[in-house]
Amino acid sequence: MNQLVAIAVVAVGGAIGSVARLLVGTWYVQRFGAGFPWATFGINVVGALLIGVVLQIAQGRADFSPYLRLFIAVGILGGFTTFSTFAYEIVSLSREGLSFASVVYAVGSVVAGTLAVIAGLAIGRIAVSG
Repeated sequence: MNQLVAIAVVAVGGAIGSVARLLVGTWYVQRFGAGFPWATFGINVVGALLIGVVLQIAQGRADFSPYLRLFIAVGILGGFTTFSTFAYEIVSLSREGLSFASVVYAVGSVVAGTLAVIAGLAIGRIAVSG
């Protein structure tokens, strides 16, 4: 694998994913307001589902380009999802006196994200097998 090509596909994918996260997050807050960080929660769960699908398909198909895997999984989905914002929002909820909400958000995000990856892997297996 050419390292420069790999860097380029991750960079382009990351730009696409980051802009998509900004647009989805902004749309959500404009439509539903700030408050509980549902936008980040949804973005991260959807990203977890999609990474499960993509990586299962990539693993199950010999013709799946390693550059395409990097572009989608590391680039787009890595740029779309966000651990740093998730961590900040946990602290922010606690600072606002919403300790219970911060725990629910943290645990709920991890559980929902993990279940989404499992679902994504299942969907990917179905897609690969026909």
